[in-house]
Amino acid sequence: MPPESQQNQQKKKIGRPRKFDEAFQRSVVERMKACDDVTALVRELHVSRSQVYRWRDEALGRIPVPSPRGAAQIEEKKEERQQRRIAELERLVARQALDLDFFKGALLRIEENRRKRTQTSGMPSTNKSGKYTDSKAK
Repeated sequence: MPPESQQNQQKKKIGRPRKFDEAFQRSVVERMKACDDVTALVRELHVSRSQVYRWRDEALGRIPVPSPRGAAQIEEKKEERQQRRIAELERLVARQALDLDFFKGALLRIEENRRKRTQTSGMPSTNKSGKYTDSKAK
């Protein structure tokens, strides 16, 4: 196989696995029964060897038994994902608490400025004698 086609096959493996319909799976299992070289069949169809054997086992009604080690690894990965999510959410809560503190402080400053403004804008100023002079009153 030329190096370019090997690179293309490696690129195809990256990403989300392909979905195969049941008719295709049944045809692969039938071809596998009549085939002497499963490796050649797998290469021809561009399907993983383990996937072909999994389809065969499902067709024969065999239930795969997960190994205890595999189950433990799955649980560990699940726990790691949960711990990462918890840490992410805790960071989000902390950031929101900082935002709330900032806005509370800003609101307090605005309210304080409003109070000062209302205190200084009370009665109009008087002249030195203390009497209020109104030009309209005269």
